[in-house]
Amino acid sequence: MVNIPLPRFSYPITRDVQWRMEPFVYLVALLAIGILIPLNYALTGYQTVTMSNSNYNYVPDHWYNSFTRRPKPGSHCDKYMLNVGDTLVTSTGILTYQLAAVLVSGNGTSPSSLPYTGTTLAGCDVSYMSATADARLRTSTIVAGVACTNGTAYPVIFSTSFNSASYYDGSSSTFGVKANYQVGGLSAVNSLSYIVSYILDDAGRDLFDHVGSIYTSMPNNAGPAIISVSAAITPGSDYPPWWCSVVASTANPSCMTDVPDISVNTTDLTLLDLNGEPVTIIGLESNYTGAITNAMQAMLAAVRLDLGNIFPNNILVNPTPDLINNTIEQKFIVDNATDADGSASILYQDLAGPDSTGLTLSDEEKEPSTIAVEYQCRTEQLKSPGSLLVAVAVATLTFFKAGWAVFLLALTFWARRAQPEGPFQP
Repeated sequence: MVNIPLPRFSYPITRDVQWRMEPFVYLVALLAIGILIPLNYALTGYQTVTMSNSNYNYVPDHWYNSFTRRPKPGSHCDKYMLNVGDTLVTSTGILTYQLAAVLVSGNGTSPSSLPYTGTTLAGCDVSYMSATADARLRTSTIVAGVACTNGTAYPVIFSTSFNSASYYDGSSSTFGVKANYQVGGLSAVNSLSYIVSYILDDAGRDLFDHVGSIYTSMPNNAGPAIISVSAAITPGSDYPPWWCSVVASTANPSCMTDVPDISVNTTDLTLLDLNGEPVTIIGLESNYTGAITNAMQAMLAAVRLDLGNIFPNNILVNPTPDLINNTIEQKFIVDNATDADGSASILYQDLAGPDSTGLTLSDEEKEPSTIAVEYQCRTEQLKSPGSLLVAVAVATLTFFKAGWAVFLLALTFWARRAQPEGPFQP
C-alpha cells in the first residue's frame, strides 16, 4: 500500500536570509513613496472645471507641465458660434456691431452661424455707409457696413451705427463725453471710446444742424427737413475706392496714405419735408454733400481704428493739418453761398485745433483687432484640502501595494537564484 503524503496547510511565512536586505528594501520603499505622492498629486489632486476665457488658445499652466508634453493651443476651449443678429464688439471696444450676414458658402447656401476661434479682423474694412439727418428732431444716424471677405477665413458682414441728438437748450446727448474732452485736443480723455464718440457726435451735429440751416433758409420753410443717403457696394471684385483692410494694403500700399475717396452721389439723396413726403430742390442737392462726406469720413476713421487698421491717413490717429484740410470740409454751403459764407464745421474745428495731436494707442491697439467673445474653456482646479488628501492617500496606497507585491515577487525570485538550496525553499 502506497502512502501519499498529504499537502501541508501550514508553513512558516518568514525565512531567514543569509544576507541583510533591510536597508535596500527600506530605500526602495522610501523612493517609491517619494515618487508616488507627487505623481498622484498631479493625477488625482485636480478636477476639471469649465471657465470663460477671452483667449481661444488658452492653455492651463500647471507645475507638472514641465514634466509632460504641453497641451496644444486651442485644445482646451470650444469654438464660439457667431450667429446672424448677434451684437458684438471688437477687442478695441469702440463701437458696437451686429452680425448682418454670413456670405454664401461654396455649396450655394447662406449659413446662419459660423464658428470663430479668435482670427484677427485684418481682412475687414468698410464696404458701405449711409447717413440720415432729421432737422425736426435734431437727430442724425451714421451707419457703416463692414465686410470681411478679402483674405480672411470669416466671410461675414457686420453693421454698426452712431446716433447723435441735441436738445433745444443746446446741450448734447453725449455731454458726459464732452465734459471730459478738451476742445482741440484728442488726448485729454483716457477712454478711447469716449474720444471717438465725441468726434462722431461732432460729425452728427454738423449734419443735422446743416440740414436745419438749409431748411430755415428756404422760403416758407418748404425745403427738406429730413435727408438720407447711402452708398451700398456689394463686396467682391468691385470694392469701393476706399477699401483698405490690413490684408488689402499689402497689395495697394497707397491706400494707407492717400486721402480716403468718399464721393456722395446726389442721385442717391432722399429728401423729405416736415410730413415725410418727398421734396425736390433742383440745383441745391450738392449743398448737403459737405456735411455728409464729413460724417462718413469720421465714421470711416472710427471703424478702421476699431478694426485695428492704423494707417497714416486716419484722421483720428494722425490729424496733421494737410490731412485734415484735405479730408474734412471746413464750411458748408447753405443757400448757393460761397464757402466763406457757409456754416462752420464743428468737426473740423475740433480736429484741427492747435492742441490736436491724435490718439495715443497702446501696442495692442495698433494691431488688427479680434471679435471680443468669451470661450468656454476647460482647466484643472485643485480639489479642496480634504478631498485632495483622501484622493492622494488612496491612490498612493493603491499604487504602493501593487508595486510592493511586484517588488517582493522579484526579490523572492532573486533570492532563490542566489540561494538555490537555502532557506528560501519551502
